[in-house]
Amino acid sequence: MSTALTWSTAGGDSGPFDVVGERVLVGVQVVNISRLSTHPIPMISQGLVTVAGQGPKDSNGAGKSSLIAAVSLLHADEQWRLASGAAGAAELLFTAEIAAQEGRWSNVDWGYVIGVFTDPRADSSDALSAGALTVWVRINRKASHINLRWKDGLYVPYGATESERAAGVDTLWDALPTSNGRSDFHANRLASVLYGSHVRCVSFLSTSVRSSPAANLLAQPLNDLDPQRIFDAIATLTGLDRELEQEQALRSAEHTHHNNVRDAVRDLDSWEHEMAVVEAGIAQRGHARHLLGNAKASWQARCARHFVDGAVRSDEIRHELNALEVRARELQAKLSTVEGDLSGLTDDEEFNRNFCEVEGRWKELSGRDQQLDTDHQVAAKHLEDLAMAYRDLSDKARAADGRSVETAQAEEAGARTAVEQALESRGVAEEAEKQASRLLAAAESGEDVAADELQVLRDEGIPAAALLDVVQLNPDQRRNWEPRLVPYSGAVVVLRGHADRAQEKLAGRPRRATLVIADPPRTHAPTHSNGLPASADTRFDLTTFFTAIVDRAGTQPAEIDVAAGVIVVGEFADPLTGRAARIAAARAEHRAKAARLTEANKLLTSARHTLARAETRTKAAEAGEQADTIELKISELRAANQKRQERRDALKPVLDAARAAYTDALGAGKAREERIENLRGTKQRLEREQTKQDETTMKLTDERLALDLPGREAAWGDSPESANRFLLTLDAEQQTRTTAAWNEETCAHVNEVVRRCFPEGTPHDEMPAEIRELLIEQRWHRGGLDTRVGLVPALIRALRTHLTQTQQHDHYQQQQIATQRAQRTGDLQAARLGLSEAEQTSRAHRASLAQGIKAKLKKVSEEFNRLDERYGGYGASLDFPEPEPPAEPDRPWRWTVTPKWRRAEGQRMSGYNLRSNTAQMDEKAVKLVCAAALAGGGGRPLLLVLDELGRNLGKQHRREAVALFEQIGKDRNITVIGALQDDMERYAIEASGLYIKLRRRSDSMAYNEAPVIVGDDANRARVELLQEWLTSYRPAADIANEESDEDDFDDGAA
Repeated sequence: MSTALTWSTAGGDSGPFDVVGERVLVGVQVVNISRLSTHPIPMISQGLVTVAGQGPKDSNGAGKSSLIAAVSLLHADEQWRLASGAAGAAELLFTAEIAAQEGRWSNVDWGYVIGVFTDPRADSSDALSAGALTVWVRINRKASHINLRWKDGLYVPYGATESERAAGVDTLWDALPTSNGRSDFHANRLASVLYGSHVRCVSFLSTSVRSSPAANLLAQPLNDLDPQRIFDAIATLTGLDRELEQEQALRSAEHTHHNNVRDAVRDLDSWEHEMAVVEAGIAQRGHARHLLGNAKASWQARCARHFVDGAVRSDEIRHELNALEVRARELQAKLSTVEGDLSGLTDDEEFNRNFCEVEGRWKELSGRDQQLDTDHQVAAKHLEDLAMAYRDLSDKARAADGRSVETAQAEEAGARTAVEQALESRGVAEEAEKQASRLLAAAESGEDVAADELQVLRDEGIPAAALLDVVQLNPDQRRNWEPRLVPYSGAVVVLRGHADRAQEKLAGRPRRATLVIADPPRTHAPTHSNGLPASADTRFDLTTFFTAIVDRAGTQPAEIDVAAGVIVVGEFADPLTGRAARIAAARAEHRAKAARLTEANKLLTSARHTLARAETRTKAAEAGEQADTIELKISELRAANQKRQERRDALKPVLDAARAAYTDALGAGKAREERIENLRGTKQRLEREQTKQDETTMKLTDERLALDLPGREAAWGDSPESANRFLLTLDAEQQTRTTAAWNEETCAHVNEVVRRCFPEGTPHDEMPAEIRELLIEQRWHRGGLDTRVGLVPALIRALRTHLTQTQQHDHYQQQQIATQRAQRTGDLQAARLGLSEAEQTSRAHRASLAQGIKAKLKKVSEEFNRLDERYGGYGASLDFPEPEPPAEPDRPWRWTVTPKWRRAEGQRMSGYNLRSNTAQMDEKAVKLVCAAALAGGGGRPLLLVLDELGRNLGKQHRREAVALFEQIGKDRNITVIGALQDDMERYAIEASGLYIKLRRRSDSMAYNEAPVIVGDDANRARVELLQEWLTSYRPAADIANEESDEDDFDDGAA
């Protein structure tokens, strides 16, 4: 069968169309696709084809997904985005880095997917070859990614090894005729050229080649999917997803038109706003040209008025200067007369000499009188002070009782000696009282006898006590024993066992210490028959000590040591031993000392009183002597004052005569000074008037120069008479205007022209240089009226030049604006027309698509119901309400599909999301997938490609689900190709019509080993036939060479 004869005419003049026709795929072979080997793989039609894998660890990595993806590409599955060039197909090519073979192999730039199609009813090699068509799809890593060629008959790579088949594949490709004249068809024509308008493949692919995230109805429990996801899955299987994408594209185009219209309106508004500014500027400049003419007319009238006023004022100044000159001559004559009179008065030397003599005489006599008066006043004040002091001293002197100073001082010395003696006696008594007080405190605290020694021994833990505290004497024993104990009054008693330690601790101290050694206490009661004193402290037994004292004493109590000759003299009024006795004695001693101290204080007080009276008499006697001295001085001062008064009285007549002469001379001098001052005032007045005349003359002269009549004449351009004639031509109101009024009007006109030509905020660099110089540098904007008037002629000239130059440009801009306004308005109308057409097209397509979607979903529902009733169910259907299309262009049109089925015969339909057993849920999912596939296909054989088949099915339901695919496939002319995981393999082998297992034992292997291909009982013979037929291909030249080789061998044998 020739290639030309297989073309359908449905494509019209567009070239080949539906080349495959009714044929089905019977074998597939790949080269440089992933890690797949180049072995040809036979395929069956109708039923289930399962693809398993054996990688280095598990089923992953063997290329299952790559194989079924290659098969789906060969059948023009739209999930490859064929219309967009199928760029994802390049991911199927062998990549060394992914295969961990970058050290040994490099990436391939192209690979091949080769499919052999033939009549499904052919049952022999000849029949297979007669209707066979071999399709070659070349996948390129770079665009264009897909190239299509085909050839009638069997035309596949051949060879005994992998390397032989891979080495010859490019040669076989080059030998194929190009499919589209001088070039090949690419991805966008793959479906129409091979299969026409028929859909031959639908798929669920879970690999990276998937173009959309559509749900896989078999990859998760059906009731875990929401209605939107279920619709997405059905749309993927039926091709509705591409229709919805087209609808979204039309909606996006409509949105783009909306944006274009909005942008056009915004641009037109923005342009109109900008042009309004431009047109306003043009209008402003037009008005400025009219205002500039008014400014020129006002300036001409101003120049005429300015010139006429200047001429008149010049004549007035000339007359005023003449009058000032006459008055200046008169003032000079008067000033000369006054200066002569003043000179005569100021040169009178005789008058000045006489006045000085009179004035000197009066000042001398007046000074002498004032000095005498001052001395008299000082002496009087001193007399008052002395009189007061005399009275005070006289009062104090009465206390002396007639004693002289010497007598009073002798009495005071004797009293002072008595006080000192009393102080000394009191000090002695006070010290004795303090000593008695300390002894009393020591006796009361027990520290009056050997206190330091006892404290040292106590700190060392040595028992000790004062001897006088240990000895206890009864009244009869005091007479004999107290004298004997006197030498030992400061002794300390220690036990004999502690004597050495006590002696060691007390050695080296500055104070002496006496130790009395005592025996330990006796166990029997002491007896007093021997007359020895008792021990008040039971710790110490002093019998040995007392016995030794008795032995050494004499017959008399005072004889305490006869052998040594020691006698104690004195009486003991108080007991010597015992604390109570010592405390009583100390208290008595303290009372006696305190009494002596009281008596000494009384004596001291009396002596001090006597001393105070003696001191008072001494002071009184001294005051009497001072009073006598003051009385004598008072008499001397009174006599001196009397003499001063007499001298003043003698000076008074002479002083009065000098005062009168001085008064007369002073009056004459004042009269003379007043006349001189009057003449000086007259002279100053005349000089001021003369100065004022000079200033007035200078001011008028300057004013005449400032009038600048030549400049005014030049500004007017003619004579004063012509200026007068011009002013007479004006109306009455304008004739009365002053130059200042014309200045204000002219500057106002010019400033308005400037404002219209250059509005506020105009950048300085956009102004002409001359105008910028006048406005900015010469301060037109910031200057006052005087500054502006000087700039008016130059500014009028510059503005006239600027407005003349811009007039033609403004006219050109007006024409351009009119042209652009018409063009932009036309563009906006065209954009609105495009929007209207886009809206109509989108609405029409949306309405048509909604009908098509509902028709397609209705067909799916009918197929779903038909499959459910035929394969063990009670009927099923789909709910698919039509949703409102979204307003946003980037959001898809979300449809929903809700599967429903009957749980029992005669029951109403219930939703899929009700709780149900997993077996029923898995069964409905399989039927729904098959129904969608049947609805998406046509009358031609259909290929359903499923990745990870049954991944979510429960273990107890997998066998039933796989068997259901096999049964539906056989009954409805569907070939189901599914990739398996490890745990599905044992269930699929029993139920599938064809079992394919891809193998690769180690990661170090770049490509797979030969696959294991097993058909079930019904298909085993056909599978073996197809495998033998696919591997039998050899080109005609190779067959001829082999036959020649066989003939040569036979001839040699003969």
